Amino acid sequence: MVLSPKTRLGTYEIMAPLGAGGMGEVYRAKDLRLGRDVAVKVLPSEVSSSPDRLARFEREARTVAGLNHPNIVTIYSVEEEDGIRFLTMELLEGGSLATLVAAAGLPLARLLDLAIPLAEALAAAHERGVIHRDLKPGNVMVTHDGRVKVLDYGLAKTAVDSGPSELTAAVSRIAALAEPLSREGQILGTVPYMSPEQVRGETADARSDLFAFGVILYELAAGRRPFGGASPVDVSSSILRDTPVPLTTLRADLPDRFAHLVVRCLEKNPRDRLQTALDARNELKAIQRTLGDSVRPAGSPASRTASIAVLPFVNRSHNEEDEYFSDGLADELLNLLAKIQGLRVAARASSFQFKEKKEDLASIGHKLNVATLLDGSVRKAGNRVRIAVQLINVSDGYHLWSESYDRTLDDIFAVQDDIAHSVVKELRTALLGETPDPGAIGRVRAEVARAARGRGQNPEAHRLALQGRHMLERLTPEDVLRGIGYLEEALRLDPDNALAWVDLGRAHLNAAGHGWEPAQTGAEAAREAALRALSIEPDLPEGYLVLGRVQLYFDWNWKEAKASYRRAMELAPGNAVGRHGVGILAQNEGRIEEALDIYRRAVEQDPLSAGAYTRIGIAYLSADRPAEAEAALRKAIELAPQRVTVHAALAHALLSQGRSKEALEEAEREAEGVYRLLALVAIYHAQGRSADSETALRAMIERESHHGAFQIAEAYAARGEVNEAFAWLERAHVQRDPGLAEIKGAVIMRGLHNDPRWGAFLRKMGFEA
Repeated sequence: MVLSPKTRLGTYEIMAPLGAGGMGEVYRAKDLRLGRDVAVKVLPSEVSSSPDRLARFEREARTVAGLNHPNIVTIYSVEEEDGIRFLTMELLEGGSLATLVAAAGLPLARLLDLAIPLAEALAAAHERGVIHRDLKPGNVMVTHDGRVKVLDYGLAKTAVDSGPSELTAAVSRIAALAEPLSREGQILGTVPYMSPEQVRGETADARSDLFAFGVILYELAAGRRPFGGASPVDVSSSILRDTPVPLTTLRADLPDRFAHLVVRCLEKNPRDRLQTALDARNELKAIQRTLGDSVRPAGSPASRTASIAVLPFVNRSHNEEDEYFSDGLADELLNLLAKIQGLRVAARASSFQFKEKKEDLASIGHKLNVATLLDGSVRKAGNRVRIAVQLINVSDGYHLWSESYDRTLDDIFAVQDDIAHSVVKELRTALLGETPDPGAIGRVRAEVARAARGRGQNPEAHRLALQGRHMLERLTPEDVLRGIGYLEEALRLDPDNALAWVDLGRAHLNAAGHGWEPAQTGAEAAREAALRALSIEPDLPEGYLVLGRVQLYFDWNWKEAKASYRRAMELAPGNAVGRHGVGILAQNEGRIEEALDIYRRAVEQDPLSAGAYTRIGIAYLSADRPAEAEAALRKAIELAPQRVTVHAALAHALLSQGRSKEALEEAEREAEGVYRLLALVAIYHAQGRSADSETALRAMIERESHHGAFQIAEAYAARGEVNEAFAWLERAHVQRDPGLAEIKGAVIMRGLHNDPRWGAFLRKMGFEA
C-alpha cells in the first residue's frame, strides 16, 4: 500500500516517502500528539494478515524496543489503524556507514570514532540476548551530527530462539534510504559479512556478529573487503577458506594491536574468535588511548594537524583551453604550501583525482586524510583574471576563510602569495590554536616568500610555463614534445625561472624514459636543466628530484642519487617522488624491509597514490612474496585502473603463484606496449605455448628502437635463453636503458643469477655482485 502526503494514520500524518521495496514502505511522518517527526514503516500484507506471524513479529519488536541504547535506532510502537499495521521508530538523517568507506581506508582516528560506538551497541544488544545476524555497513547509520546508529535489528533473534524472524519485515529497508541497492547488490551486500557458521547454515550466536564486526573494521581500514569473489558462491567459499591479506600489508600506519584485533574477530572457528563485543570495545578504547591527542574528537582543536589538500580549481572562463591556467594555479599553490614547515599537503596525484567529480567535500577530506581543503575557481578574460578561493574545515564544512581577487595577470604572483599567506595563517590559528601576533604574521610572510623562490617574475613566461606543465601531465609523446616547446619559449623570456627549468628537466626525463627520445640525449638535457635551476635557487627541492632521477636511472651513480634524493626530502619532507627514489636504492642494496617502510610512509603522505602501492607490490615481488605483492598491486589497480605497468606487474605476481590463467587475463588488461608483451612472453612460455611466446617476443623486438632492450633481455630470461638475455643486457647498457636501474629486483632475471656473467654485469653497473 502506498500512502500519499497528508494521509493520516491515527495520530501520525504522512509527510513524504523515504523508501520502498518488496519489504514494505517507509515514510517520514509527523507525530501530531508529541509534535515530533518519526519514521513510519507500513508492514507487508503477508505479515499483517497472518495472526501467528503478526504475534511473533510483535514479540520480537518488544525485544528490540527494549534495547534502549544511544547507538541503536529506537522503536517507538507497533500500531494498527484502519486495518493498516505499521511500526514507528526514530527518524534518522544522515548516511550509511557504507558511504564513508574510502578507497585508501579511513584515518585511524575517524575509524575508531565509528567503531567504538558500534561495538558498544553490539555489547548492549548481546547483554540482552539479542543477536543482529545481518550486521553490515548498510545497516549502520552515521547521522549528520556524527552519531552512530545500528539499524535493521529486523533479522535479530534472542539467544534462545533459533527460528526465523518476522521483524525482518519491519525495518529491513531503513538502511537503503541512504544507499539504494539492486537485487544483486542486496545479496552481495550481505553475504560478505556472514560468518562461516552462517554460510554453512548453522546456528548463529553473538560471535557471528563479531565476525561481521571484524569484516566491517577491515573494510573501513583497508577500503576493501577481506573476502571477495565474482558471485555469492565465490564470496561464501572465500569466507570458509581464505585468510585475508594482513591489514598492515595494506596500511603501514595501522598499529599491530588494531590489526591483531581484526584477525581475532575473523577467526573461522567461533571458539577461536574474540568472544564478546565488550572485549572488542575495550580493546579499541585502549588503542585510542595509546594514540592520545591524535584521536580526540574532531571538535577539539588540539587533535587536528595542519593538513590540507588543494583541489583543482574550476575553470569558469569561456574558453575551455584556459583550463591549463586554473589547473596550473592550483598546482603552484599546492607546491608552494608543501614547502611550509609543519604543514602536511596531500600530493597532486591524489587531490587532482577529484577533478570534475561531484563528491561531498567531507568525503574527499576523509579519503585524503586531511583536516582542510582549499577549493577555488578561475575566470580568465584577456589580461584580467578573477580568482575565488575558500578554505574549508573538513570536520564540519565550516569556511575558515574565503576571498575573491579581481586582478590583471601582472598581479598573479602577488595573488598567489596572498592566498598562501592567508591559508597558513588560518590553519595555524584554527587548527593548532596559535594566537596571531604581528611577529607571527611577519614570520608567515617570510616563509611564503622563501617557498615561492624560483618561480620567476615574468607574467607571460609564467603563462607559457603553465601551458607547458599542463602538456606534461597528459603524458603522450605529442603533448610532452609540445610541452617542451612551451617551456623553452618561457625560458627564452625569463631565463631565471628556476621552476620552468625543473619542468623542462622533467619533460626530457619523461621523453627519455618512454623512448620518445634517445636516453642519453634526454638524460643530458634533464641534467642541464636541473643544474641550471639549482644555480638560480640552490635550495629548490624539485631541482634535486630531477637531478636524482638522472643519477639513478641514467648515470647509475647510486651514491650521488641517494644524496640528491635525501637533499630533496630535507627541503620538502612530504615529497613522495623523493621517497620512491630512496626506496629503490634501498631495494638495490637488499634492504627490502627498509624499502617497504619507505613506501608505506609514502602511502601515509599520499593515501590515494597508485604509484606507492605499485612500488610496494614490486618490492614484495623482488622479495619472493607474491601473495603480498598481489594484494598491493590490486590496491593500485583499484586506485588507478589505467596505470601503465600495474596490470603487467600483477600478472607476474599471479604467475609466480602458479595461476597462469588469471595471469593471462591480467596481462591482457595492460595497455599495448612493451610491458604487456613481456608478461605475455613469460605466461605463454609457462603454459607451454611456445609459438605464442615467440610471437610476443618478436613483437617486442620489432618495437624496440632506442628503448626496451632491458625488457627484451627479461623476455629471453623468462624463456630460459640465457645467451640471448645477456646479449640484450649489453645492448641495454650501451643505450643507457633506465630499466637497468632496477635490475637487482627483477624477479624474472633469477635464471641468470648463477651465470658468471651476471656478477660481472652488476659490477660494471657499479653494484656489488
